[in-house]
Amino acid sequence: MYTAMNLESEIKELQRQLAQVDLVTESSTRSGSKLLELLLLKSKDIKVKMYQEQGHAMPHIHIDYGRQHHVASFSIEPPARLEGTLDRKYDKEVTKWVASHKHKLLEIWKTLQAGGETTSLVAELAGNA
Repeated sequence: MYTAMNLESEIKELQRQLAQVDLVTESSTRSGSKLLELLLLKSKDIKVKMYQEQGHAMPHIHIDYGRQHHVASFSIEPPARLEGTLDRKYDKEVTKWVASHKHKLLEIWKTLQAGGETTSLVAELAGNA
């Protein structure tokens, strides 16, 4: 059985993967020269959202990252960025996550758009995520 705890664990793993991207891409300027800064630990909040949106034919998700809301939208099939201001260095990890969960995400999308009950579907995603 899938639980919210499993989804929380999977979201933390996605956060960890995004933080790994930060480890090799963040830099700082010291004494006028740009230096690679090794960040040993970074934790930011990430939220993956889906809305019931009349007239939106393309299944997609919305991403909140850190204190920013709706920083990007990603299509589910094919997994790809649609728009947003989330740094593109995160695209690979987000699209990998979407691809690995696309069947459940599509099922949730279809049920949500039809006005159906999604609680058990979200619980299943939580268990698989």
